[in-house]
Amino acid sequence: MTRYTIVAALAAAGLCGAAHAQSPRPDPWGDATVSRADEQKQAEERFDALDTDHDGSLSAKEQAAAQNQRGPGGGGLRRADTDGDGKIGKQEYVDAQLRRFDMQDADKDGQLTKAERDAARAQRMRQGGFGGGSGGAFEGGFGGPPPGED
Repeated sequence: MTRYTIVAALAAAGLCGAAHAQSPRPDPWGDATVSRADEQKQAEERFDALDTDHDGSLSAKEQAAAQNQRGPGGGGLRRADTDGDGKIGKQEYVDAQLRRFDMQDADKDGQLTKAERDAARAQRMRQGGFGGGSGGAFEGGFGGPPPGED
């Protein structure tokens, strides 16, 4: 009986460790404050990385590949397609990232602090969104998907 108790305890401990390892991604900016200009530069770099055929827009294939990524560009891309042509141009992508930045910049000073990012993440969690993220000034997120999607 004791052997079964020990085995059960070890199994439970292993499950707890696995659950901890799957916790939300760490904030890549740490405690850093991110300027809007820094986020714009990061968004441009992320777009360039996602635009694998280097034609200046994200095709359906490139968008699908980005959707499968965790982190920047990993979700919500369809909202960035503001002209509805099925492709996302670089300016559409960058504008979507900056809209998200502006939504999180609570005091509208052009600087996104860790406290503002954390508050935005908590708000998304309360609304049933996903609070994790990586890359960029967001999530979650930071960085990546446009406002409202992670």
